[in-house]
Amino acid sequence: MTLAVEPSHVMSWRGPIAAFMRDPTRLIDLEGAFRSGKTTACLWKVLRTCDAHPGMHWLICRYSDRDTRTILKPMWREVLAAAGVVYRWNSRELCDELPGGTRIYIFGLKAVDKAARYAKFRGLTLGGIYNDQTEELPHDVFLELACRLSQVGVPQQALFSPNPADENHWLSKTEFPADNRIADRKYYSLSVYDNAHNLALETIRNLERLYPPGHAKHRSALLGLRGLNVIGTPVYAGYFQRALHVRACPYNPHLPLYEAIDFGKHHPAIVWAQFPATGGIEFLGGLVGQDLFLEDFAPLALQYRQQWFPRIVALHTCCDPAGTHNNSQGVRLNGLQVLKQYGFAPVWKPNSNAPDVRLAMIERLGAYMRRRTATGEAFGIERDRAKWLRLSAQGVDEWAFLADGFEAGYVWSEHVVSVGSKQLRQAFKDGWYEHGQNAAEYLELNFGSAQLTEVEKAAEARREEQRQKDRAAARGLGPSGADSWMG
Repeated sequence: MTLAVEPSHVMSWRGPIAAFMRDPTRLIDLEGAFRSGKTTACLWKVLRTCDAHPGMHWLICRYSDRDTRTILKPMWREVLAAAGVVYRWNSRELCDELPGGTRIYIFGLKAVDKAARYAKFRGLTLGGIYNDQTEELPHDVFLELACRLSQVGVPQQALFSPNPADENHWLSKTEFPADNRIADRKYYSLSVYDNAHNLALETIRNLERLYPPGHAKHRSALLGLRGLNVIGTPVYAGYFQRALHVRACPYNPHLPLYEAIDFGKHHPAIVWAQFPATGGIEFLGGLVGQDLFLEDFAPLALQYRQQWFPRIVALHTCCDPAGTHNNSQGVRLNGLQVLKQYGFAPVWKPNSNAPDVRLAMIERLGAYMRRRTATGEAFGIERDRAKWLRLSAQGVDEWAFLADGFEAGYVWSEHVVSVGSKQLRQAFKDGWYEHGQNAAEYLELNFGSAQLTEVEKAAEARREEQRQKDRAAARGLGPSGADSWMG
């Protein structure tokens, strides 16, 4: 097969895209910003490889069969038409047959039956694989798919083109680390500017207006770098403004320091804050652990507290009430006992995680964002990225997890929850951004400006007692007193 039109006559490859087009590495991850041309580049690379190696078998796919059929397949056919390549669709084998015996299988990977999770592609002997939108692909399917590269006599290569993954995705953590330390693996990132010569100027300007510098998704949407890529309606949309609220928030040694700890599931978090005398709240710094047990995280938190906040006039600590119970923190002691071993003395409110309480704290934090005090904005987050860190066994990375969460990472769940016959919205449990946000909510609940009076505390205690009874009734448990069947 000889291409009637060379790819360079249709698209211009420059910079990292040109390097990708020449790269023979066995497994390549081409992550790119919006309109970076990653899918088009992959499809042309597939066709160019087929032209150089007649008889090669490729699979091009997305995880969903519908998306493969309605999005990827038409794009592939456009590439064939642009190159002047004649093909014949084999409906029985679900492949395009090209001159020279080349086959391009085209179908989605997702199986209807979990028992046949890999059956759709296990029978294939392939020289090449191209999977688009790889962030949708389960890790086990990726591993199984990579084993299909077995066709003899042709170069074996698998191409993957996800949107930029977050740091907790398997693409980033295990398969394609950014430092390219794994043999036979290569990670590329494409910005929209790498493809600017193929785009209208207005396309780029529109993206810049939607995701300006400082926006939590600027890195992924325009620069093609890994980071925040959350889908959903931000909890603080219309309230949090990075340009206003991310600012210098210097530590005042004459005021008390407040800290909140969220235990997480191997992602513990701590956030430090102060409440200025003029009102409002200022978040001074924080840490998030990545795959760390609380016993490993707690001494690091002490170390950074001592380093960042010397001469503490008064220290107040609160924590997630879930840590006061026996749990799966990876240690024999519960979270509270672990903290006490390291000298923490936290307080907590038993109802901290109740949906109505959490929603009330969200509303109170949102109210700070709309207020000004005699000294400026009532809500502030320290802008020095060196005060916001992710700690892991691999090292320490700067990550503005609290600001990113307030801006876009902390989103509303699609599902509401019923509390006292009322339908309440609840924030989505993403397993990552929620930990910093929950710590911020605990700070406001335990130490914020609207603390309860003694009368209100007694009323809240009665409400909590009733909630406990309602939960017990919902589980089918009656009272355990003398008048019950258990008495």
